[in-house]
Amino acid sequence: MPTIMCTKNLWRAIGGRATTLPARVPAETRGTRLGAWSIRELPTRVGLLAMGLEESTYLTVVCPVLTLPEFLLVFAASVETALTDLSVPTRESEIEAHAIVRAARFAKNNSRSLLGSVNDVAFHVSVRLEDEAQITMAVLRKTQRELNGMPHVNRKPAFPDQAIRLLFGEASSA
Repeated sequence: MPTIMCTKNLWRAIGGRATTLPARVPAETRGTRLGAWSIRELPTRVGLLAMGLEESTYLTVVCPVLTLPEFLLVFAASVETALTDLSVPTRESEIEAHAIVRAARFAKNNSRSLLGSVNDVAFHVSVRLEDEAQITMAVLRKTQRELNGMPHVNRKPAFPDQAIRLLFGEASSA
């Protein structure tokens, strides 16, 4: 069951009904490999975007901010696209996306380290989008691909694309 840890601003932007986000509860990852996401909003000239980082791999996704339940659909589609771009088999990518749509739980981010990394990657997203004439879904996909090839300090492996290949490669051969 995926957990989506988000900022209060993003929670409000997607139409979260509760006045406060609940504390994060360790979640089981039944049938999935990706578990906890930290997501923040990113203002752009075309409106708000969401930038998410998966906790164990630092897989990065970028998508438009929509209200619930549409936000879960567009976020899950961005995750599926990112996984597919990294050569994760289609069925595995679909399983991860469906888990987000069906079973994601929202919580506040309880990891300052992870939130710091999210803020750092959000800066890189904004820099990459600054030079784009238009911000389209194709541009967001290209941005995801670039960021998933960006190293993160004190991580092994340092690159999200390598972490994903290890995670899904190990799972397939087990």
